[in-house]
Amino acid sequence: MAESQVDDAVLASLRAVWTHSGTAAEWVRQLKYSDRTAAVTVLADAMAAIAAPADVVTWCPATPAARRERGYDQSELLARALAHRLGIPARRLLRRERGDRPQTQRDRAGRLVGPRLRPAGKLLHRPTVLLIDYVATTGATLRSAATVIRRSGAGCVHGLVVTQALRIRPDTA
Repeated sequence: MAESQVDDAVLASLRAVWTHSGTAAEWVRQLKYSDRTAAVTVLADAMAAIAAPADVVTWCPATPAARRERGYDQSELLARALAHRLGIPARRLLRRERGDRPQTQRDRAGRLVGPRLRPAGKLLHRPTVLLIDYVATTGATLRSAATVIRRSGAGCVHGLVVTQALRIRPDTA
C-alpha cells in the first residue's frame, strides 16, 4: 500500500493498493480496456483492506462516451463492490460534463487541469466520503472530484485507487 498525504485541504488522504506496474497495472488495463470485470472482486477485496473509514463511497465518473463504449464505468464497479464489502452505501455524487475529454487523451498540462465535473446532488450532515478511482497519475481527477464533493457538503474526502503511478524525480527523467 502507498499512502500520500495530500498537500491541499480538499483531499484528506490518498491511498493506493499498489504502484502502477506489473500485474497490478495489467489488471487495471484489463478492467478498463478488455472487459475483464471479474477482476473487480480481487481489486475490491484489496481496496477494502486499506480503505479509510467513511460514511459513503462514490467514484470519479468516466466520460459518457467511454461508459457507452465500454458498457460500464470501471470506477463505479469498484466503488459499488467496495461499498458492499464495507457495509456502507455507494452513491453517485458526481457527473462528468458532456464533451469532456478523457484524461488519457490529454497532455500533462491538460491532465493537471482535471476533468469537468458537476455535483449529482447535495449532501446533508457533512459525511466523510471515500472517493474511488482505478488509477492516479497526476492526482488531478481526484482533486477535481474532491473539490466538487466538498462544495456539495462533504465534511472530508479520502481518495482510494487500485494503482498509483510512480513519480519520477525531475533530475532522473
